[in-house]
Amino acid sequence: MADTMRPGLVCVECGASVAELVRDYGKGNLRLAICSACNSVADKYVEYETILLFLEVLLLKPQVYRHVLCNLPAPVSTRTTLKLFVILVMLDMNAKAYLVDRDAGVTFRSESMYRTPEIATSGARIGQFSLHLVCLALVENVVYFVSVFTAIWMDPFRRKWREKLLEDGVDVAWTRYASAMCISSFGKLFALLTVIWEFHWSFIHVIGALVVVSNVLALQLLLGEGNPARAKSLHVVAVVVFGLIARGAAQLALYAMGNSVLFHVIV
Repeated sequence: MADTMRPGLVCVECGASVAELVRDYGKGNLRLAICSACNSVADKYVEYETILLFLEVLLLKPQVYRHVLCNLPAPVSTRTTLKLFVILVMLDMNAKAYLVDRDAGVTFRSESMYRTPEIATSGARIGQFSLHLVCLALVENVVYFVSVFTAIWMDPFRRKWREKLLEDGVDVAWTRYASAMCISSFGKLFALLTVIWEFHWSFIHVIGALVVVSNVLALQLLLGEGNPARAKSLHVVAVVVFGLIARGAAQLALYAMGNSVLFHVIV
């Protein structure tokens, strides 16, 4: 429960600023602080283990997103954010490999390397396939993240997003944004279920929809666009849709330039 008294702390229930998350009554008597605005426990998640926080994130609870974005004992570092991004890329690669293996939800060029007869597929060839899918996932995620960040930075709806992000500097702004996007994209872990069970390829669309909703929720809280539990901000939705269009355009551009496979999923 270290660092539970510092600037920038918020109540996870209503979003109001709070001075502390834990109150010390002396002699080791520690109690969770109560928010003066809503009279609820300011942040119940300070007592949660990491795995429980992760499960709450997957359940799309705005309260846990407020905790992760504002009330962590230490802000997510750039190094940790990069690790999260690498994991995200690998999860994307897994989903793409599933679609290629099922020959569903994809369009191959006639001369595609994925059309190699199974008998001729060596270990080196499989490694080449995997590297290709990793590169595709990397490019698509970079385009998506950069496009959404650019839209937020340009602030086409005059919502003062740039000022909100720049309160602690450019580097911190980018790290907070990227970590929020990475954490809210971990619904892609559900794609690992395809390793155990056979699903129709459209299951990937369901996972994609979950990730998009999570991204909107995280960005709405990050940018201070109201309470996502009551209504989603159309401005944030528009920004995420712009990112999805940019990601889809990147896929089409790569295919037009000779990429051997086109996936029928965007996220």
